[in-house]
Amino acid sequence: MPYCLVKPLADAFKKALVEGKIDPQKLADMTSKERHAFFEEIVGKDNAGQVNSLFESKLLLKDVERGMINWAKQVTGIKPEVRNDLISRIQKMDERILNPENQKAFMEDLAARRLGIDVTLEEAKQITELSINLAKAKENIANDRLAYGAAKVAMENYLNDLKREANKLSLDSFRASPVGASVQAASEIAGFAKSMKATLDVSALGRQGFKAIFTHPKQWATGAAQTFRDIWITLKNKTSEDVAMDAVKAEIYSRENAVDGTYKRMKLDIGTGEEAYPTSLPEKIPAFGRVFKASEVAYNGFLTRLRADIADRYIQIALDNGVDLKDSFQAEAIGRLVNSLTGRGSLGRLESTGKVINTMFFAPKNVKANFDFLTAHTFEKTSGFARKQAAYNLLKVVGGIAGILAIAKAINKDSVELDPRSSDFGKVRWGNTSFEVSGGMSSLVTFASRLISGSSKSSTTGRITKYKSGFGQTTRFDALISFITNKASPAFSVGVHWAKDQDSNFEKPTIQGELYNAFVPLPITNAIELLKDPDSAPDLIAMMADAFGIATNTYKRKR
Repeated sequence: MPYCLVKPLADAFKKALVEGKIDPQKLADMTSKERHAFFEEIVGKDNAGQVNSLFESKLLLKDVERGMINWAKQVTGIKPEVRNDLISRIQKMDERILNPENQKAFMEDLAARRLGIDVTLEEAKQITELSINLAKAKENIANDRLAYGAAKVAMENYLNDLKREANKLSLDSFRASPVGASVQAASEIAGFAKSMKATLDVSALGRQGFKAIFTHPKQWATGAAQTFRDIWITLKNKTSEDVAMDAVKAEIYSRENAVDGTYKRMKLDIGTGEEAYPTSLPEKIPAFGRVFKASEVAYNGFLTRLRADIADRYIQIALDNGVDLKDSFQAEAIGRLVNSLTGRGSLGRLESTGKVINTMFFAPKNVKANFDFLTAHTFEKTSGFARKQAAYNLLKVVGGIAGILAIAKAINKDSVELDPRSSDFGKVRWGNTSFEVSGGMSSLVTFASRLISGSSKSSTTGRITKYKSGFGQTTRFDALISFITNKASPAFSVGVHWAKDQDSNFEKPTIQGELYNAFVPLPITNAIELLKDPDSAPDLIAMMADAFGIATNTYKRKR
């Protein structure tokens, strides 16, 4: 994004140019540190690095005169009629390059500007070395594709580490105030709780990856098989390095569609981490940490690989149908299609508040992905190609779910609820245990059905409740609140329970109970539910289903 000074500082800069205080010839003769200090006097400390890095980057151009003029225009937005004198002074300059002393300081300013953080000289040197390695690997990509991917991952990891350190420094100042400390502590606890609840399984296969079972079974099966290899590599790795995940990203980053920028134009959501694991803090827990890490890698690795594999398939189909993937609109439409298929919906304008939303809700992007999928992207601008593919996918998945429910009903007619107003809709009942066989999409259908019909059906008693206005009556607003709170994150659920003075089991909340609900992994809590109920589904079958993402819920029905 072009950098430009705010108007008061731009005016001060222009005035200095007009008065001759800023002379390009003299600026070029200064050392980088001298220039930085000079700009501080005119545009302030916060802007000096930006202005100086822009100036020095122009010194590297072969056409120095044009570079200097572009620099002045970029910083101030100066108009042609007021820069004649400046141009004449620039045209008198001799061509020069940065000497080694200037280059050191230049690297610091330039790296800080590009990364948005301050870096030391040693860090800037490391970035330069990694950039050189990446460039060399790219030149040799035809002979060693994975070496290029590994070099790109190394660069990405190093920059992410720098940004994390910079964020820590920012957080330190934020924590200095009582309010800041409280907010940060709450955020870290919420992230820790969510990561703990999500671990100890390979649930991405049957939740975020559920739709791909019917739409892209080959890609799903390949990814599922490789997921267990990733788990094994992580468990046997004795270092702190994320070997398995780095290997996944290296392979994807070196694909042709990544190298030529197609993934980027699609805005394919790869390499960013999944929302169910907002923090890796649990991996620091002795003994448990390695198992947690394996679960995290399984989750992130499977979805990253699946996303890229499905994207490759759609890219080929699009090219075969004459779709221009150089067109950003066409590319982004396919990218949204792939992202939603793999549990990664876009929050639109709310993306900027993604961390806050992710703290409050368990999987907001997955909910949005399911909504986009069920509506075939009707409520967003998309291409004809993407819309047609979305419709095909919807038919395949709905047909697949219907087939599963039909088989279950043929075996046991009471095992399937056909009324979409019931929370048992889209599930298969076995005793007191329900199995979610829609990848989590049934809750959206039930919510919509309740709003449209103005009524709901209890999954425990079978009683129909009509929504009515008036004191003590159940309304559509109550249905909305119930839907939202059921999607709450573990930490936010604690607040909901205390506010209602009632937990998810309709009992008075206790500190011990809320800690259990917030931090004990879902596979463990679900297993305990199963073991407590003699009328539940067979324990081993239900626990295996839950581990693979076919969510189970065990409770008594009063019928």
